[in-house]
Amino acid sequence: MTEPKRRAVRREGVSQAGTADEQLVRALFDEHGGPLYGYVLRLTGDSGRAEDVVQETLLRAWRHPDALSGKPIRAWLFTVARNLVVDQHRARKARP
Repeated sequence: MTEPKRRAVRREGVSQAGTADEQLVRALFDEHGGPLYGYVLRLTGDSGRAEDVVQETLLRAWRHPDALSGKPIRAWLFTVARNLVVDQHRARKARP
């Protein structure tokens, strides 16, 4: 039995350091991840949910880099995280 041929992974335009998007997310996490996690942990009281909210917050920053320009980044991240926690709380109350 022969192994299926593996397709080559396209690496054009990607440096060893990663893409610009990856660098943005890493920089945001390195600078704001700890305080953001602590804030969300205090809001939720659950480490797993706090990690999920931090991850979703950074994902939204990655999706909307234009929202970060011209504004204090940490304030934007904390606002998004708080809104996610509030939305999750409301969803849980609506579906007991």
